[in-house]
Amino acid sequence: MTRGSHRARHVRGATSAVRPFRDRVASAAADDNRTRSDGPASPVGGTPSPSGGTASPAAVPFANVIDISDIADERRALRRRLIVLRIVSIVLLIAAVCVAGFPIALQYQSSQRLAQTSSNAAQQVAGWPYPQAKNALAAARAYNEKLAKSGQPVLGEAVDPFTNAAGGSKAKSEDSAAAKDKTYQSLLDSGNGVMGTIRIPKISVDLPIYHGTSEEALASGAGHLYGTSLPVGGKSTHSVITGHRGLVEALMFTRLDEMRNGDFFYIEVMGETIGYRVDRISVIKPTDTSRLKITPGEDRVTLMTCTPYGVNTHRLLVSGHRVAIPVPAPYPGDVHDARTMALLAGLGTLIPGWFLVTVLRRIRRMPWRAMHHAALWPRRW
Repeated sequence: MTRGSHRARHVRGATSAVRPFRDRVASAAADDNRTRSDGPASPVGGTPSPSGGTASPAAVPFANVIDISDIADERRALRRRLIVLRIVSIVLLIAAVCVAGFPIALQYQSSQRLAQTSSNAAQQVAGWPYPQAKNALAAARAYNEKLAKSGQPVLGEAVDPFTNAAGGSKAKSEDSAAAKDKTYQSLLDSGNGVMGTIRIPKISVDLPIYHGTSEEALASGAGHLYGTSLPVGGKSTHSVITGHRGLVEALMFTRLDEMRNGDFFYIEVMGETIGYRVDRISVIKPTDTSRLKITPGEDRVTLMTCTPYGVNTHRLLVSGHRVAIPVPAPYPGDVHDARTMALLAGLGTLIPGWFLVTVLRRIRRMPWRAMHHAALWPRRW
């Protein structure tokens, strides 16, 4: 931009700045002319001519010309209104963030607590003397062999573990078939009824697995469906892990519908980690158990929850077969939740961006910028 254009711009700015004073002078002159035309000139309006002719123009006091107190009052009132509107906007924004973030905070707290429960159980098993964990795995595999030969006469609880009300469980502990089977309860007990951990890195699931699918079990994590194989792997096994969906205070299996064929999930039990690749996703009626049975020679785990979301009239099954780690299944720590990573990246960009915009706006309002622009005016000697 040339010096001439700078000068023209500042001249226009100066003209706009003095326009209120010019209008005030013109208004005062117009009032004086009306006073002279209506009658004798007042002491303030003008001075009569000695010859009785037309009165001379009235002198407008300089103090009246430069008096901008009314303009200042209007600006102060406007500034106060803007401050009130800004405070109200901030309060409403904070309230909206709190309302939207409260369930997220509850779910995050629940996820951390459940993950800590899984970690505590794993640490307890790690502290067992050898070969206690190995013997526990051997007993579980013997149970699975016996179950496969029996034809699975009992599959699930006496009461459906899910209801039509937001994934809630109706299977009380006293009604639980799993609770009545003392042999089953004694297997894979790493402490407090935890038999292992289900990890689904893609959807940020890290839940302890409990015996049975009673209300208490599903409120504390994932549940193992009684009558299916224990989750220790091996040929001719099919373990079914169930979890709630749609709870306000806990995420559980809410995002299970995001799983796709080829995704991985993991079972950690008695110090061992077993990987599974999803190869079958289906929706069944609550009374259909055909897809939960053992297939001879197959090592399979199925994850089950209620669907559709909030209606819960059917069951969503995400089933996978066992694969080796680290190829083709990567280690659990090497698989990340894309949605969580995108959210963190968005927050990492939004917060610095908001801070930068705020700083730049404050800099633009600083008075030294006007002095700086005045220094650009051409000098005359």
